[in-house]
Parts: sequence; C-alpha cells; structure tokens
Amino acid sequence: MEISIVIPAYKSYDSLPILIERIECTMKAQRYSYEVIIIDDCSPDDTWETLKKLKSKFSALKIARLLKNSGQHNAILCGFSLAQGDIIITMDDDLQNLPEDIPRLIGAIQEGYDLAIGAYDHKQHAKWRNMGGRLIDAVQRFIFHLPSSFQLTSFRAVRKVVVEHVLSMGAVFPYITSMLLSHTARYINVPVHHEARCFGVSNYTVKSSLRLVFNLLFGYSHYPLYFISALCILVFGLTSVFGIYIVWKTLVAGSSVPGWASTITAIAFFNSLTLIALVINSLYLSRLHQQITRSRVSFSIGEIHA
Repeated sequence: MEISIVIPAYKSYDSLPILIERIECTMKAQRYSYEVIIIDDCSPDDTWETLKKLKSKFSALKIARLLKNSGQHNAILCGFSLAQGDIIITMDDDLQNLPEDIPRLIGAIQEGYDLAIGAYDHKQHAKWRNMGGRLIDAVQRFIFHLPSSFQLTSFRAVRKVVVEHVLSMGAVFPYITSMLLSHTARYINVPVHHEARCFGVSNYTVKSSLRLVFNLLFGYSHYPLYFISALCILVFGLTSVFGIYIVWKTLVAGSSVPGWASTITAIAFFNSLTLIALVINSLYLSRLHQQITRSRVSFSIGEIHA
C-alpha cells in the first residue's frame, strides 16, 4: 500500500526542509512506500527555489508550481491529481501538523474508514482565526449533519477512490473537506497534536474566512434557496392575513382603511424581497456559468518535477 502526502505550500521556505526531513524519518521508520507531493501556490518568496533544492536530495519528493496563486484548496486539488497512493494524506506546510501523527491517520483508514480527520487536542491558532474556523466548521456540520463534537481540520487521510470522485466534481470554488464528505459516510476523528507556529504568520484573514463560509453555502448546499423560499411563504401568509383583515374592515365594519404610507412601505418591502431572491438565484447561475464555460479554472501548473 503506497501513501501519498499532499502539502500546499505558500511562503514556507523556512519550514519545508524541516518538515520533509521529519516526514522521511517517520515514513521510513514505519516502512511505508510513500511519495511527498508539494504544490507551490505561486509563492512570491524563495519557496520554489527551496523545493528544487530539496527535490535533488529527497527521491520521494514531487514538486509543482502553479502559474498563479489559486488558494490552498485548489493547490490540494492539484496535488490530488498527481497522487498515486492508495491512501492520501493532506497536511499544512507550517509544522503545526506533526508528521509523527501520520501513522495514526493511516491506521484509521486501514481499519475500514474512508476518511480520517485529525482532531486537535488544542488549536494553536490566533483567537480570531479560531473564531473563523468555528464558524466554517459549524456551517459544514450543518450541511452534512455531522455531530456537534466532530472536528474538521486540514490534517486528514482519505482513500484514493474518494479522491477520484472529488476530482470528477470539477468545482471552481472548491472546499476540500466538504468535497470529501460529499462522497463518503465512513469518517472518523483521530486525536492528533497541534503545534504552535514556528515560522511566519498565517495567510488566513477574517475576509478569507467569510469568503469560505460564502463558498460553502452556495457551493455545497441549497440553503440560501430554502431561506428565500421560506421567507416568501412567510410573507405570502402575512399578506393574506392582512388582505382578509382589510376586506373584513371594509365590508363588515363599514370603514375604509387609510394607508398611503403603509402601501408605500409594503411595495418597498416586496421589491426588496424580489431583489434578494434575484440576487441569490443570480449567484447560483453565475457559478454554473463559470463552470460550464470554464472562464474560471481551479489551477494551472506552470512547472513540475516528478
């Protein structure tokens, strides 16, 4: 059984030599047949030059550089397309995921699970990032009906067959964890350690976290459509009740209902509701158009050394 380890890299020339050295020690100690695939997400620093030097030293290393910065999830998709292993590991490039925990994830797959996700003993991210992560995880748990205690992290192991289905999705706004969960019901959390960051700072911001939540809702669920449908039904019910009241007030009570201001308010409200519905539907159509016409692609490889 061969193991493929996929690592997206961005501004990580300091940590990569240490990371690959530790991966090699761990994999050789367990006598695994393995490959390490590192995708440089068009880093503006010396990450690619560092990878080329490491490639000459480690025979199990495959490296590729994207033509433009495409994001962590697109870089992982690129790594998936190059992976040959029966079990594929994804992990970060910043040494916060311990290579020594890889055998735990592999062991869970060998026990019969399709997806094993590392559950951190204590997250060492900044407070604002932990808040963003909790929001993203809550959305995913809601979409896929996961237990409230289930952790979702980027340190995971997955069977090759699941990865093949993920690659067939062709998503232009990918979110790897959601794509994996879309193709399996046999998943498990595996306890792992999470180290404090040794080099640099996180590339995630509040803006990127909110963008991920947006992509999750519009890319992997129909909940925005359900929301606007429920809102329309609610408004229809309220207006029906209000209409019956007006008819009763006019015919039975014999009095007219003054209401120029209320009429204008109702018109403005319904126009706003219509615009919201149109915006949500337009967002879905826009994403569908981008996928069909391929005006936006997940990733483009500029250079590769296998």
